Order: sequence, then structure tokens, then C-alpha cells
Amino acid sequence: MIDRIRRHHGPNVALVEPGRGLELTYAELLDRVDQAAPRIAAAAGERGVVFLAMEPQVDAVVLYLACLAARLPVCLVEPRSGPLVRTAAAYAPPAMLLPPWLEPPPGYGGGEASPDSVYRLWRSERGALGPAHPDLALMLTTSGSTGSPKLVRLSSRNLESNAVAIAEYLGLSPDERAIQSLPTHYSYGLSVLHSHLVAGGSVVLTADSFMRREFWTIVDAHRCTSFAGVPYMYETLLRLRFMPDRHPSLRTLTQAGGPLRPDLIAAFHERSVAAGVRFFVMYGQTEATARIAYVPPERLATKIGSIGIAIPGGTLSLAPVEGMEDAQELVYAGPNVMMGYAEARQDLTLGDVQLGVLRTGDLGRADADGYFFVAGRLTRFAKLFGRRVSLEDVEREMESSFPVRAAALDGGDRILIHVESAAPIGAEVLVIHAARFLGVPPKWIDVRLAASLPLTSSGKKNYRALEALERNG
Repeated sequence: MIDRIRRHHGPNVALVEPGRGLELTYAELLDRVDQAAPRIAAAAGERGVVFLAMEPQVDAVVLYLACLAARLPVCLVEPRSGPLVRTAAAYAPPAMLLPPWLEPPPGYGGGEASPDSVYRLWRSERGALGPAHPDLALMLTTSGSTGSPKLVRLSSRNLESNAVAIAEYLGLSPDERAIQSLPTHYSYGLSVLHSHLVAGGSVVLTADSFMRREFWTIVDAHRCTSFAGVPYMYETLLRLRFMPDRHPSLRTLTQAGGPLRPDLIAAFHERSVAAGVRFFVMYGQTEATARIAYVPPERLATKIGSIGIAIPGGTLSLAPVEGMEDAQELVYAGPNVMMGYAEARQDLTLGDVQLGVLRTGDLGRADADGYFFVAGRLTRFAKLFGRRVSLEDVEREMESSFPVRAAALDGGDRILIHVESAAPIGAEVLVIHAARFLGVPPKWIDVRLAASLPLTSSGKKNYRALEALERNG
């Protein structure tokens, strides 16, 4: 992908960071990348893994691209101590790139910063543990902010093919300018950066929340042309009475990170059409680098609730599910499908085990026009704040921290936790703990205290009974 970005070497603006008054052309960006790459390579060793705590800053993007340029596998981690420590324990990276306020786990020394970066480079005192697979370029977490050590392994081909496909169906060009409204360590947010850079466009980086007036002042001042959001962001924008026509430079709104309610799709479609703005509803998974499907804006009015059609270069199909009559699983095939998962350091030496095919874990159907719909999930994950959260991780955390049995459910826009407690623990204490673990506001966690959890005949937690209880109130 870095070679495709180099095609735009020149005076066009690549990155803008208003908070620090920074504006880098492609020529300046690539010069900084080429200066940083050898320094990181010397610390990490040949094909050594680098952990990068990705902040919405020019410095972080430069270091990320420098890792790609040096052919060093880079793992983007959430810039929080807990997830960093848990993931580093599983993979023992020889080098870390961290913002100055974030300390490394024990066993790392150095911490020097380069003259043109606030980030610090930390080296493992244990030394390198052997090279990763030659095709491995990027690792992303599969479960949001829970800090699970399970990672998605992505190749350079995965990154480039998905970025090019997104740029194609969004019609991106060098005059496009995205506001970085999503975290860049999250696959959707990273895809915004990737797709604009391969198209020769520019990205405005800000730490301001989309709920703050300062964010939209930046959108207008820097004439941003697109905004990307996950469901809770659009829910919030509706409550804030957001109207696209108040921001004349906006051309495109995109949504992914979980299903958006049909009424919200209709509302934003109507507002977008009135403002002359395109509204893309999309579907994706980190396991497919980012995007899998999209609904063309001109078809959205008649396809509300659909995830759309496959992105350029990919195909969608349906496959039978063993043990489930009349149910079919959504299957995606394309060059952006991951190499596979990793759960420990030795897994980083593995090659491509997926061979371009991904069983999404979602139940699906297709209509007569070939548009696909998601009808439910096979696996126990939920989407919260646009991030995929392992419900098993939530249960494990609650049961290891309190004398309880916990059963976590996907509540749509929140996590529901049914708790059987052997001690008098208040629901508020459990809510606060779960919210801190997930890194979300407490209002997105619901705890239900119960005398006992329903069990199956084999003594396992009966999730279907709990789901029925929720449906029936």
C-alpha cells in the first residue's frame, strides 16, 4: 500500500492536524516516513513486531506508514494501559511506539523521541523472539477495547485491495478531504485513512468528539468533504438535530460498525438527499480488513435494512449452517480477507490459512435483486460504539473480579449482563466495573440481578432462555 501512496508524491496536502497547526503535503509526509523507517527497523530487528498506540495525530500516522515502508509487522493498540499490557504479554513485541503520557509494560527501556515526533520508541530488554511471516503487515484486535490478545493478521495485499475498493465505490479523488471522526486503531477508522491516502486525498486529524462544537468548526474551516460514523454516532446526531446542509463542504456520509435502525437510515437518507449529500450504509468486519458490502445511495430508499452488495473485487454468497434448518451463513470471498487469527506470539509466523474466504458468523438472506440482509449472529459477539466486543470476555472479567456468575447478551445498543451473585453486590458497582473494562459510559451497560441463571440440561448457561426473558419483559 505504501507504494501506491508514493504515487501521489508532490504538493497535494495529505494530512492536517489543526490542534498543532500542522499540514503535510504528500512529499513532506513521505520524507518523514523515510526518515523514521530505519530508526524503527534498527530497534525492532528484521521482521520484528512493532506495537503502535495510535492517536489521531500526524506523528502516529507517520510512524504507522514508516512501519509499512520498513516491512515491519505493526500492531495497532488502543492507547490505554490495560489493553496495551494484556496484548503485549501475549506477543512480547521487540519495539513499541507510544505517546509520551503512556508508559510501556515492564521490561521495556529507552523511551527516546525523535526530533520531529512526540512519540517515544521503547525497546524490549528481552530482545527479538524471531521474525514474523514475510506477508504479515498489520495486526488489529478483534474485540474492541476488551484487550483480548486475539488479533486479526492482515497482509499488505489485504490493506491495499480494500483501500482501493473503498476508494472506487465511494468515488474518492485527490480533492476529497475526510475528517477523522473514528479512532485510527479501529478498522473502520483506519479504512478512512487508507482509502483517502491511496486516492491522493487528505485527512484532517482531531481528538475533538463529534459531539463538540469545535469538531464541526474544524469540518467547516478545513472544508471536509466526508464524515464517517457508527450507529451510536448517528443516533446522537439525530438527537442533536444534525443537518448536513449546515456544512456546505460535506459531500458524503458513511455508516458502518453495526446495524443502524431503519428509521435512522430513512431519516439520514432524507436529509442527505435534501442537502445533495450521498449517504452510504456499509457492512464490514476487521477480518476482511474493513469493508465487505455497501448500499449504493441511489438504491438506499428501496433497500433500507440491507447491507447491500459486495465491494469491488469481492463476492457474497450464502452457505448452509450445520444443525440449523432454513438458516444460511453469509460468506465473503475477496483479496481483503485476512491471513487468519493470532492468539500467541508463535501464530505470527503462520501464513494465509483463510485463502481469501471468510465465513462471517452472520446469518443472512438475499433478495431478488441480489442485495443481502443480515438476520442474526452465530457467534457471541456484540457491537458497542462501533467496536466488536466479545461477550465471553465480559463474562470472564465479571466472574474473575466478583463472586458472581454472569451471562452477557447483545442488547443492540448496549451490553446486558445477567448476574447471579453469592454476595450482596449492588448493580451499580457491577455497571461501573463493566463500563471501565470496556472503556464506555456506564449508561451503555445494563445489569440484571437474579437469584439464579437459567441452565441447559448439560448445566451450561441458557442464553436462549435469557433472550426470551428479555423479549417478554
